[in-house]
Amino acid sequence: MMTKAWGFLAGLAALLALGTARAETPPEPAYVIIPETLELAATGYTFTEGPAWDGARLIFSDIPGDTVYVLTPGEGAPRVLYTPSANANGHTFDREGRLLNAEHGSAEITRWTAQEGRTTIVVAYQGKRLNSPNDVVVRSDGLILFTDPPYGLGQRASEVGFSGVFALDEASGRMVLIDDALSRPNGLALSPDEKVLYVGDTATQTLWAYDLAADGTASGKRLVVDVTDESKPGRVDGVRVDTEGRVWFTCPGGICVADPAQGLVTDRLATPKRATNLAWGGPDLSELYITALTDVYRVKTRAKGIGSSSR
Repeated sequence: MMTKAWGFLAGLAALLALGTARAETPPEPAYVIIPETLELAATGYTFTEGPAWDGARLIFSDIPGDTVYVLTPGEGAPRVLYTPSANANGHTFDREGRLLNAEHGSAEITRWTAQEGRTTIVVAYQGKRLNSPNDVVVRSDGLILFTDPPYGLGQRASEVGFSGVFALDEASGRMVLIDDALSRPNGLALSPDEKVLYVGDTATQTLWAYDLAADGTASGKRLVVDVTDESKPGRVDGVRVDTEGRVWFTCPGGICVADPAQGLVTDRLATPKRATNLAWGGPDLSELYITALTDVYRVKTRAKGIGSSSR
C-alpha cells in the first residue's frame, strides 16, 4: 500500500521559503523522513485526532465516534480505551504518565485513568466556560498548556469571546492567557529546552513562536512560517518538535518540517489523506504516527543524532 506517490515531495533541491523569500540555504536536517516506509497502521474511523505515545502504545481519538483508542504495535487492530470520550481531541501525558485530554464536547481539560475514569482539570477562565479545548501539552514541571478554538461549540455561544492559548498551574489553579489574537489556535509543542512554545493557527495557515517564562507568561510572539500560498489540501493543525528544535506540523499536502532559526520548511512528507495531527512513537521514538481523517499512518525517520523528542 506504500507508493512513491505518497513519498517525499521535496528534498534540498526543492526547498520552499514561506512568508518572506530568503536566499539562504538551510542546514541539512538532523531527522530525515524515510518516505518509502509510510504505511497504514489503522483505518475505518470517522475523524482521527490526538495521537500520543505512552512509551509502548499509541493513544488516539475518533472525535465524532466519541471514543479514545489504543494501538499497540504487533497486536493487530486498535482497541477501545474508553467511551464515551466527550468528543476528546488532543491528548498528552502528565509527569505521572496519566492521560490528559482536550475535550470538545465538555469544553474541559480532563485526566483519565483506568481506575478513576475522567476527572475535570479545568473548564473555565475567569468564571467563563471555555470554548472547546483542542490540544494540550505538559511542561516537565507540570505546567499544562492548551489551545481553545471554537470548533466544538456547536450552537453554544462563546462565553470567553475569543480563541485562546492558555497555561495552567494545576496545583494553584492559576491560569495565564498567553494569546487571544490567533483566529483558530490548534496544535502546540515546546522546544527541547521548554523555553519556546510553538502554536499553529489553522485559520491563517501559520505557525507561531513565543518565549515562555517559568510562570507560564509568554512574550516575543513571532511568525515562524506561513503556508497560506499553497494550494494543496490540508491545514496547519498538529505540531511536534524534535530534539534538534525543528518543528514538525501538519500542512497543505501532508507533513512539513520547519527550521525556526531560518524560517524555512526544510523537509516534507505527502500523506494519502489530509493529515490532522502527529506524534513520535516506536521503541526509540524515531517513528512518526500521523492521524489523517479515517486513518492512522506510521512512517520511519532516520536520526543523525539522538532519538526524536515526543513533545
